[in-house]
Amino acid sequence: MRRYAFIGLLALVILATSCVVLRTCWARFSPSIPATGGRDLHIRLPDGGKTHLQKDKRWAADQLGPSTGTLGSHGCLVSSVAMACCNLGVDLTPKELNERLIKHDGFLPQGWVVWKAIPRVTDSKLTADYHPAASHKVMDTALEHGAYPVVKYFLLGGIQHWCIIVGKDGQDYLARDPLRDDKQPVKLSDLTAKIYAVRVIRKAE
Repeated sequence: MRRYAFIGLLALVILATSCVVLRTCWARFSPSIPATGGRDLHIRLPDGGKTHLQKDKRWAADQLGPSTGTLGSHGCLVSSVAMACCNLGVDLTPKELNERLIKHDGFLPQGWVVWKAIPRVTDSKLTADYHPAASHKVMDTALEHGAYPVVKYFLLGGIQHWCIIVGKDGQDYLARDPLRDDKQPVKLSDLTAKIYAVRVIRKAE
């Protein structure tokens, strides 16, 4: 029996290791752009002076949409979008945004945000632009127009993560990361060398 238990445990370890390796390879070879670049700009958008942390005890245990995850474990995107909403005049915590997205069919089954639901959960005050590829031009243009890029990068182990861009200093984008309780925005390049996706939250026209 012990032999079979050992073999089963070994199989689980191999499977888990394989999943991490596959995730890391997928992240490494996905289309990306450098975390720095674009035009030399000096912009600092309003950001409320604080970060909505996904692990905040007020909402960390809340289920993320219809998924099996929680805001604490997988709520980086909702937390980042909530920060953008607040900066644009629609005060929403990650908890409140999550609840509104659930009510207005704003999630896919795995917990991904449905971008066309943003107007529905902000009383048509805000909208979201989906871009099929990451682009410094898109990010720069958004910042110049007072809009907030939300960008995806990968943590160690190939885990995808999102943060909000609140400004730019030369070639360096300035970010607030929902996993970090920084008093001031940090350089995106201090968080990651590459970004893999860009969405833009802006006021509706």
